[in-house]
Amino acid sequence: MSLLRLAEHAVFDDTEEAGVILDTRTGVYLSLNVTATLMLQEALRADTLEEAIGCLETRIDASGDTLAQGMARLTAQLADRSLLARAAGDAR
Repeated sequence: MSLLRLAEHAVFDDTEEAGVILDTRTGVYLSLNVTATLMLQEALRADTLEEAIGCLETRIDASGDTLAQGMARLTAQLADRSLLARAAGDAR
């Protein structure tokens, strides 16, 4: 299972330069910069934070700690906008 999963109403479209997430419930787009796009790509692919950070360290000139903090911020922002799928057993 991947580190993050987008909610069913969230559609992620990425390009070489940036990405967007469309919330199909509201029709609102969330624009992502290049770094956030790379982070989301890895979080959707990787099984663990460590795996995602390891891959990101080869693509982004930043320390593992900085990347982990950025990933935490991105995850919090997506959660605040209800764009992440609930974990199994999450009753919220």
